[in-house]
Amino acid sequence: MSERTILAVDTLGDRFVARIVRAPFPVDDQGIALLDLNPDDLPDLQTDAAVLARGKMVRDALRKDQGISGLLDELSRALPHQMRPLFVMLRPSDAERINWEMLCDGNDAFIALDERWPIARIIDPINAPPRLPCELTVPVRLMAVISALGIRDQRKEWELLRDAVAYARGNGLKVKLKVLAGDSKLFQTIEQEIAQAKAANALGADDTEVGPIETTPSRLTQRIREWAPNILHAFCHGRSDAGGQALEFATANDHLQFAAHDPATTVGSVVVSSQHLVTLGASLVNPWLMVLNCCSSGQAGVGLQSMANQIVSRGFPAVVAMMEPVAANDAYEFTRAFYPRAFDLLKKASDELANKTSASLEWTPAMYHARCAISELDGREAENSPEWSLPVLYLRGLDEQLFVRPMGHTPKQSEEYRVRVETVAAWLRTAGQQLTEAQRIEAMEAALGSVPRAFWPSPDGSLSRVDG
Repeated sequence: MSERTILAVDTLGDRFVARIVRAPFPVDDQGIALLDLNPDDLPDLQTDAAVLARGKMVRDALRKDQGISGLLDELSRALPHQMRPLFVMLRPSDAERINWEMLCDGNDAFIALDERWPIARIIDPINAPPRLPCELTVPVRLMAVISALGIRDQRKEWELLRDAVAYARGNGLKVKLKVLAGDSKLFQTIEQEIAQAKAANALGADDTEVGPIETTPSRLTQRIREWAPNILHAFCHGRSDAGGQALEFATANDHLQFAAHDPATTVGSVVVSSQHLVTLGASLVNPWLMVLNCCSSGQAGVGLQSMANQIVSRGFPAVVAMMEPVAANDAYEFTRAFYPRAFDLLKKASDELANKTSASLEWTPAMYHARCAISELDGREAENSPEWSLPVLYLRGLDEQLFVRPMGHTPKQSEEYRVRVETVAAWLRTAGQQLTEAQRIEAMEAALGSVPRAFWPSPDGSLSRVDG
C-alpha cells in the first residue's frame, strides 16, 4: 500500500491557498500557504526552460509555508522504491490550470519523474459523491474507441493496445478487448488479425473483437454502455475552448470524405460533449478507469472545469486525460508505457483477492512510467519539454481505489445496491450523525440487509473501507 500525501488547494479571495490534508508521517506545523500563483502569469511553454521555470514557481510558492516545506523535505528522503505519491486536492477553481505535475524539488529535479513521488489530482470529496468498491471481475473488459481524423498511422494505437493486452494475458491476467474503429482500413486490419489469431489458436483470440463507430453521440455512448467496459480508452481529437468541451470521433464516411475532398478538416462528425461523457461515466456498470488519450481532455478554462474533472466529480473512480494538445507520437508512447504497468497493478490486486476480501490499487505507478517514457522520446530535455507533464490523473476519494471479489449478481442488482448504499451513506453523513454509532449500525443492518457487506459504508458514511 502506498503512503499518500495530500495537499488541498482552495481559494481565498483572488489567491490560492494550500494546506496539508494527509501525510505519511507526523507534521509539526500544518499552517496555510498563500500561493503566489496565477495561471495567466506562468511562463509561456515555448520559451527556454519554461517547464523548469513553472516547476520552480510551484515549488517556491508551496515552500513559503514552514509545514509544507518540511513535508516536502521529508518526502525527498524516501528510500528508493518507497512510493509516496503526492496528490493535489482541487475544489472548483482556476487552480486546475496550474501545472502541479511540474513541481520541482530543492535540486530543481521534477518529482513526478521520480518513482517515489508520482503526482495526481483528487476531486474534493465535498464536490463528489461517495465511491463504492469496484468488483475485480475477469476477464478485464477493455474497450478502445480509435478514430482521430487526419492521423494516418492510427494502426499504431491498435498495435500498442493489442501488444499490452497480449502481455497481460501472458502474465496470467485475462483481458477481453473490443475496438470500435472509425477508419474502414483499420477496421479491416483488426478483423484480419483477429481471424488469423483464431486460426492459429492464439492465446485470448476469442476475447478480441472489433466494431464500427456509430454515427451519433447517443448511439456511440449507448454501444459503449451496453458492452460495459471496466476500462474505456479513447484515441481521437479533443477540444476545450470557447466553442465547448468535447471529443471528436470520425465515422468511416468521415474518413472517406477526408481522403477524397477535404484533407484539411480533422473534425469528426460524432461530437461527444463533456456532458455525454459525464452521463456515460455515471451510468456504466463496474467502471474502473477512463483514459482520454486525446488533446485537451484534461484542460480547464477560466472558470471552467476540465472534462476529466467533471467525469470524476459525477462518480467515475479515475480518469487519465491530457492537459494540453498532444502530438500523435506522444499519445502513442503514453499507450505503450501506461498499459503494461496498469495491467501489472490489476494482476497484483487480483492475486491479493485470492486470500483477502478486498484489495487496494494505486494507478500512479503507471503514470510515472508513462511520463518517464514520454520525457525520453527523441533525446528530449525534461526542463524544455512539457510533453511529459501533459498526462494528468484525476481520482475520486482520499484513499486508494478499492476492489472486492466478484459478487455474482446481475447489472440490475448492482444498480439497486448502488442506489441503496449511496442513499444510506448520505443519511449517515447528515441526519445519522445525531445517533450513536451503535444506532447507525443498527439502521444500516435494517436498510442494507440484502446488500453484500463489502459494499456497506462505514458508520460515518464513508465508502472507502479495506477489510481483511
